[in-house]
Amino acid sequence: MTFDDSVNDLNKQLYIDLFEKGRVNPNGCPITATFYVSHEWTDYSQVQNLYADGHEMASHTISHSFGEQFSQKKWTREVAGQREILAAYGGVKLSDVRGMRAPFLSVGGNKMYKMLYDSNFTYDSSLPVYENRPPSWPYTFDYKIFHDCMIPPCPTRSYPGIWQVPMVMWQDLNGGRCSMGDACSNPGDADGVMKMIMKNFERHYTTNRAPFGLFYHAAWFTQPHHKEGFIKFLDAINAMPDVWIVTNWQALQWVRDPTPISRINSFQPFYCDYSDRPKRCNNPKVCNLWHKSGVRYMKTCQPCPDIYPWTGKTGIRSSRIDNDIEETTT
Repeated sequence: MTFDDSVNDLNKQLYIDLFEKGRVNPNGCPITATFYVSHEWTDYSQVQNLYADGHEMASHTISHSFGEQFSQKKWTREVAGQREILAAYGGVKLSDVRGMRAPFLSVGGNKMYKMLYDSNFTYDSSLPVYENRPPSWPYTFDYKIFHDCMIPPCPTRSYPGIWQVPMVMWQDLNGGRCSMGDACSNPGDADGVMKMIMKNFERHYTTNRAPFGLFYHAAWFTQPHHKEGFIKFLDAINAMPDVWIVTNWQALQWVRDPTPISRINSFQPFYCDYSDRPKRCNNPKVCNLWHKSGVRYMKTCQPCPDIYPWTGKTGIRSSRIDNDIEETTT
């Protein structure tokens, strides 16, 4: 399960309703999700709370712009820069920000994937895969991608060890396709919404068991019947003894070390010991900062920056990204 864009009061209640109502995996650990966080309007005290609770924080860039024309340096400043911001203001360990998703799924071809490789990221999750019979498993860029490039430019070179968590396209009840759950033509009632998601889940569950992605933006849940139908679906699969609701990074660790159900309860990456993470941020400070001819209120339990963090100007004195010299491309 993943969510894109900023984390703030507009979606806080949704995440409470999904993750703080006692839903647990078969080993007793709470269910978790991956948050692809973009910077503007993000409340970093809430990022710290989600991270403290075991969720994965990943980069959705700083400025949330179309990136197909970005240079490699611009990709680095956007994606690795947001990793630094998550660490500096959300308390997230740099080494725990392993993945990214491109805004609008607008990837940058070889320049973006070379940036991931050079910047020591582990995976991307931005490529829709149209063909889903059977659904695609996560794969690496050691070899050429095997599916059609839905939103070019896609990578044409090898990036050994960089993973793709593909966005296997869903079918709605009218035969349409979508790469995120909220982009489908959704039925007008909760039972229809549940039926549509379940139909797509069952295609994975009854064929090759490729990980099934619930990829959403929080705004979709503001329609009450969307949220009701989704929670019905979530509770249905959460009751199944062989279904785990985990982050993209947890899923990738299982793909790299497939552990049978007989031993899965002792699979270490699915444990929930987060004692090495900072505690929840219960008394955040509010940083008032000027940005784009207006004031931005940035909440954090970390020190306030002197300027509003932005691409190439994160306000982080130790930033390795802002101070990077222009790279040469070969």
